[in-house]
Amino acid sequence: MSPISRWSENPTGVLAEYRDSADRQQVREWGLRAGKQLEEGNVRDAELTLRLALAKAPADPLCRSLLAVCLATERGKLVTAEKLARGVLAAEPNDPVARYALGRVLMQKGDRAQAFREFARAKALAGGDPGLRTAVERQDPRRTSVFPHLPRDHTLNILVGRLFRRLGAKRQAP
Repeated sequence: MSPISRWSENPTGVLAEYRDSADRQQVREWGLRAGKQLEEGNVRDAELTLRLALAKAPADPLCRSLLAVCLATERGKLVTAEKLARGVLAAEPNDPVARYALGRVLMQKGDRAQAFREFARAKALAGGDPGLRTAVERQDPRRTSVFPHLPRDHTLNILVGRLFRRLGAKRQAP
């Protein structure tokens, strides 16, 4: 069906479709801008941008995830932030930004072990997104495991890691 025939059949429907498309694009741009503002440390500006975006698209997962980070870091509203991030994950369990946001919230709450698990999941899901991978790596200050095939909390990783740290040696997998 050509655009002209669609227009002649239902002009208001076509206009609404274009308006919705423009709104989605604007919300996406606001979400990206808020992400950049968060990276630069402008949490209040990011929160304002996200609230504008969520006024147009309340269910947008990117904006909801980033708002969770804003609420946790700037305002200390950890319960609300955790609910926001978990709500996004309930709808989209493979959303790397939501995993990252939940990790940031859990880190603020003091649950480091669970936060690191969420960061690892976010990093695995991030794929080719270098910005998200860098943000996740910035949150995890731990060094790499001495034996990567063993869990981080395995006794051998812990003891050999402590020995290497005392000797000042760089860790390399055998």
